[in-house]
Amino acid sequence: MARRPTLLLLLGSIALVTAAPAQDAAAPRLHRVQAGETLWKIARLTVGDPTLWPALYLANRDQIKDPSRVYPGQELAIPEIDPARADALRREAATLTTR
Repeated sequence: MARRPTLLLLLGSIALVTAAPAQDAAAPRLHRVQAGETLWKIARLTVGDPTLWPALYLANRDQIKDPSRVYPGQELAIPEIDPARADALRREAATLTTR
């Protein structure tokens, strides 16, 4: 039985070493726009679904006047997207894209 506490201690140490550092809940994720990027491309890279680009636009309306134009060097906040709202964002993207 003496081995069990040692094994648990070892496993706990490994978990601490391999765990990803926690992000500050108050600090938003940021993405610095690179040349040639669009909100569609940034949404694909950051949230894994390009059709959710309206969420990026809504979160950054203070610096994006036209959602079809983002500029290199802009730092965009990447919002957490509520899965319940994702379908509405996709419908909005489809509407705005077909105009």
